[in-house]
Amino acid sequence: MPSSEEKSIALVGRPNVGKSRLFNRLLSRRVSIVHDKPGVTRDIVVEKLSDNILLMDTGGMFAAPGVTEKIIADATNEQANFAIVAADTIIFVVDSQEGLTSLDEEIASILRSSGKRVILAVNKVDLPMHSERAAEFFNLGFKDVVEVSAEHGYGMDSLRAAIESCCGKIIPPSEDDAKDRIKICVAGRPNVGKSSIANRLIGEDRLIVSEIAGTTRDSVKFDIDAFSKRGAEMKFRLFDTAGLRTKRKINTSLDYLSSLRTRRAIESCDVVFLVLDAMEGVSELDKRLLSEIMDIGASVIVVVNKWDYATHTFARRPLNGYKDISDFGKKFDAAVRAELPAIGDSPIYFVSALENKGVDKLLESAFRMYSKMNSTIPTGKLNAAVKKLLDANPPRYISGKRLKVYYCVKTSSKPFTVKMFCNSLQSFTDPYKRYLVNGIRDSFKLGGVAIRLDLIGKVSQTIQERFQNKK
Repeated sequence: MPSSEEKSIALVGRPNVGKSRLFNRLLSRRVSIVHDKPGVTRDIVVEKLSDNILLMDTGGMFAAPGVTEKIIADATNEQANFAIVAADTIIFVVDSQEGLTSLDEEIASILRSSGKRVILAVNKVDLPMHSERAAEFFNLGFKDVVEVSAEHGYGMDSLRAAIESCCGKIIPPSEDDAKDRIKICVAGRPNVGKSSIANRLIGEDRLIVSEIAGTTRDSVKFDIDAFSKRGAEMKFRLFDTAGLRTKRKINTSLDYLSSLRTRRAIESCDVVFLVLDAMEGVSELDKRLLSEIMDIGASVIVVVNKWDYATHTFARRPLNGYKDISDFGKKFDAAVRAELPAIGDSPIYFVSALENKGVDKLLESAFRMYSKMNSTIPTGKLNAAVKKLLDANPPRYISGKRLKVYYCVKTSSKPFTVKMFCNSLQSFTDPYKRYLVNGIRDSFKLGGVAIRLDLIGKVSQTIQERFQNKK
């Protein structure tokens, strides 16, 4: 929710009138996914238009039956209504090429009853003929009417002037606050409960939750301010993402865009909550996603959601081989670690987003993980730990030479990078690199932290130097 000094603007309208394209045009960058398919935007997407102005993109109101599942359409309407209540000013977007519809009139009635200031943005005025058709929208009775083309940029100066008349001058937002925030992300395959967990972390039902897989299309971000148990200030930027699918299941351009946005959100984050389904355990897609996250350089905390279902099921039908639910949980933890060895000693949380159990521990855990990533490791201790690993498991000889590591030092926190100066790069096979990474992680209790080795081999002679030596 915006602070008392901030003004907020919500873009509302029926599906496919160009709200998201107009949203991106106002921000001068592509934030919301734009697609010809109606109902792409479902959750509220919030961005700073100015240091004191928040801009909210909403899903299309009153989606046609058959185009969008009823449960999602109802939830989208609820989100749009929330935005109307929360906003100081409404930008009501209509389509000049389709003309005035009964749905437009219904939405106009809702907006008039809200008592909020409304700017009517007649979109898709791409040709003179479209401007002629735009005249009929004056019948809706709104004072501020602006003709725009979100696609081509026509009328944007007039729209910005209308915004400034009620919200103050638009000044490009500073990024200082964003730099101070720990970037966290909720990721996982479809329908594991990512949005439910994000809602609990935010403290509001800001994201649509549905049993239908793929409800979340875009990556949505929110700022969270909290305090640790010890009173330390914790500032986060939270990204909720679309569920990642295998390449074989990316069938449409929309699926591709959603997947791309998810990966970009992960790339920007410091800590990722990898959400698993307690009733399904660890899948091959979960393993691939973990590998991808750690290759990107983000650190990982595993969150096993829907633990209420697992415990309730166990209570009804106790399983052989388990003493009680506590024993079941311990062995489930061990099984997850066996399937995901790369997480090391990173914490695994068993939560129920539905019952709001265990979710309260996640932010503080992310804060501690971020501290691990940024911890200072004395160069002497790092070199001693690496030497111990080399002595315990020496690499094989290559061309009669044994690998020597002359010196190593931590050079970066995101990703956590260890630069190694050595006599040869040939001995660093992928299995041996994994051995060293896991060893460094265990030596300094960096469970869940993605570690990257920056290998610097002995500099060989250049072709020019060889030619000169032969002369």
